[in-house]
Amino acid sequence: MQDVSAFSGEDFDVSTWINQSYERSQNAAISSGSQPAGHASSSKEAFVSSLVSKMQLYVQQINVALEQTGGQVLKNIPKVINDAQMLQIESGLLKQRMDQVQREISHLHTETGDCMASLERLDSIKRQLQTSKQCLQEADGWGKLAGELDDLLEKSDIDASSSKLLSLQKSLAAQVALHGHTERESQVEYFKNRLEALISPSVVAAMRSMDSAACRRYVGIFEGIDRLAQLKQYYRTVLKSFVQEHWHNAVEGSESGGSDVLKEFYDLLVELLKNHLRWSNQCFGNANDCVLAVAEALENLDPTRESVVRSALKRAADKFWTLSQFSRVNIEVGSKVEGWVRGGPQQDVRCDDETIIDRLASSMFLYFGIFLKEYPTMENAQLEASLQSLAIVGATPSDSVHNLESANGKVVRWATEAMARCQEITQNCALLSLGSVVQNFLTSYLDQYNRVQKQLAASQPNQTDWNLLQLSVVLLQCLGGFRQSVHELEHSFIQQVLAKQAHLSATAKEARFEYRLHTKGDANELQKLATTFQQQSQPASEAGPEHFGEFHERMKRTCEDIHDTMLRIAFSPITKHFKQIEPASSPGSMDALPDYSFAPQEYITLICQYLLTLPQHLEPLLLSPAAVLKTVLEVADTRYASSRPGADVFLALVVEESEALYVEQIENICSLSVSGAKQLATDIGK
Repeated sequence: MQDVSAFSGEDFDVSTWINQSYERSQNAAISSGSQPAGHASSSKEAFVSSLVSKMQLYVQQINVALEQTGGQVLKNIPKVINDAQMLQIESGLLKQRMDQVQREISHLHTETGDCMASLERLDSIKRQLQTSKQCLQEADGWGKLAGELDDLLEKSDIDASSSKLLSLQKSLAAQVALHGHTERESQVEYFKNRLEALISPSVVAAMRSMDSAACRRYVGIFEGIDRLAQLKQYYRTVLKSFVQEHWHNAVEGSESGGSDVLKEFYDLLVELLKNHLRWSNQCFGNANDCVLAVAEALENLDPTRESVVRSALKRAADKFWTLSQFSRVNIEVGSKVEGWVRGGPQQDVRCDDETIIDRLASSMFLYFGIFLKEYPTMENAQLEASLQSLAIVGATPSDSVHNLESANGKVVRWATEAMARCQEITQNCALLSLGSVVQNFLTSYLDQYNRVQKQLAASQPNQTDWNLLQLSVVLLQCLGGFRQSVHELEHSFIQQVLAKQAHLSATAKEARFEYRLHTKGDANELQKLATTFQQQSQPASEAGPEHFGEFHERMKRTCEDIHDTMLRIAFSPITKHFKQIEPASSPGSMDALPDYSFAPQEYITLICQYLLTLPQHLEPLLLSPAAVLKTVLEVADTRYASSRPGADVFLALVVEESEALYVEQIENICSLSVSGAKQLATDIGK
């Protein structure tokens, strides 16, 4: 079988095709074993002869096929031409028919256009007539409906009256365009008022007994007459009366008149709220009116909660404890109420109106705002009274320093307790005001150090008193301990400010069942202060965050004053020795003496002996002094911040002051003899 399809290729080559055909035939012969490979060359002529014969046969077959196909085409050409002519004739007829239909449509539209407009106008008139007919029928039946409704209301038939009133409302809607519509509207409102007045006692009774079926029936009636808002107002009034009754019973039933009044009332309120949240949701489809009613009731309690708290404070010996008890009740109940109002995983009833929830939260906590505002004043009075109770300055400086040592712990404890009370009573809403109160309290306490310092300065005897010097060191160390305690207290205050601001920022978008800052200015001030603390806490900041700025300034002055007093005490003997300088005023026989004949005067020897003895009495400053003492010394004089021992720095200051005083004494000498000059030179050289 020869592949003749290659003849139609554009790149057909006769030689290539013959060679490929020959190779295929030879390979097939060798594979079948019909001819050895060595005789392949002798069969070329036979292959060519066979191939030529086959090609001639193929050509004959193709010629026959072409003749047959050509004959069939010639036979079919007349038929195709005839079919084409018939198709052309039919298309012409179709075009003529379409043109005729188009002309008929245009003619019909011209003839019937006015008729269609007339029909549309007649249809509109028909509808108007039907509407007018209905209105006339309703108008004819209005009087009958009104009369029947009046009779039913007289008979107190609630269901029939509500049904008839619905029919009357439909009739009113059908007569909107008729004359007298305003009068008919007034008449419908009159019947609504009568029906509401008829139902209201039953409504109140059903709500007080929490009859869900009856209440849902009344909801349907009031919805039908477009007065569901009035029905909800009835419900809120009933619920508010429940709240007021519970409050009245709690106030009247309490013997102490303290926080137990509020606790008992809130316990009853929580139970009432739990029951009515579900009941309100069943009747009205949501619990918003229940929450709103409780909020309104709390805002209008009689007597007010403020008066109850105020009365309890007047009777209380410990006002802070009393306030903390009331505050604790508020916070605990606020958390419970929030849980029920917002709903939890096991609750399918909740209030979704954040505005109403916020009003409830405000009604529970805002009444206590007056006490939050007064709280810093109460703390200030308490701290001042505590400070006045301290007996610091004693008969001797030693007693005074000892009293300060024991008072430091008390003062810090009182300030710490005040900050704890601020958290407990106000949830740190009064933290900024309390910060000022505590700073003033601590600053006032520093006055006691100044008094003891002055007592030390006034107690300097004529002779050396090592006890006073040691007391001044102890006083500085005591001040350093107090400064360290205040620093820790200040750090705690800063952390509480940051925590409060973070809490307010995290809950800014939802109602908070907690105490609130008194004004927007307080909130801005807290935010500004927290931002300042955060910036000061950054690694790039040179100093850490501080808030007691006034206290630190006063502390620095106090440290400097006590340090100066310690220097004066240490320098006092030197001053007395320098006063013994008495240079010779006239020449004498000693003028001719050689220089080595002069010896230092006694005051020089005494000063040197004193300076050599002084370090023995500065033991707390030797080597590595206590951290609190070193810190307070650095505050008093920056030279103590070096790596040198504190005693060396102190001695250097004493020596420096001695040199200055010696120079001053020398400058006061107006004239000297030769022997006096030699004696002075000997003293200076010593």
